[in-house]
Amino acid sequence: MPHIKIEASAGIIDVIDWANILNKLHTGLANEGWARLSDLKSRIHPCTAAVSADDPSAQQVIATLVLTNPRPAEMQRAMIQMVLEHLGQAIDATHPDQWVQCCVFLQPVPKHDYIKQQWNPPSSA
Repeated sequence: MPHIKIEASAGIIDVIDWANILNKLHTGLANEGWARLSDLKSRIHPCTAAVSADDPSAQQVIATLVLTNPRPAEMQRAMIQMVLEHLGQAIDATHPDQWVQCCVFLQPVPKHDYIKQQWNPPSSA
């Protein structure tokens, strides 16, 4: 059940087509066989204030890939690389004229450390 949490600075969050990027990312991860499409969940959190070093105009896109199923280290690295590539392409498409940083963190969460409840899930869930 991979989750992708993305925090983005106010200056960049409004210029990216997040639904399109996340759909392509979900499809890419599923096509590689790294996750079922129905298990992938992503969300964007706007940062109301963010500073990189001492540059208040710098923009940040920080993603955290949360994995609840164990995967080999090589697969985990490939997954975060794919996240970075998709986000990087989205940032490139904005033609930024200021400093932009994009980071991807990996956060494994053992299955016994979370619980889930669903209402009216799709039949593929």
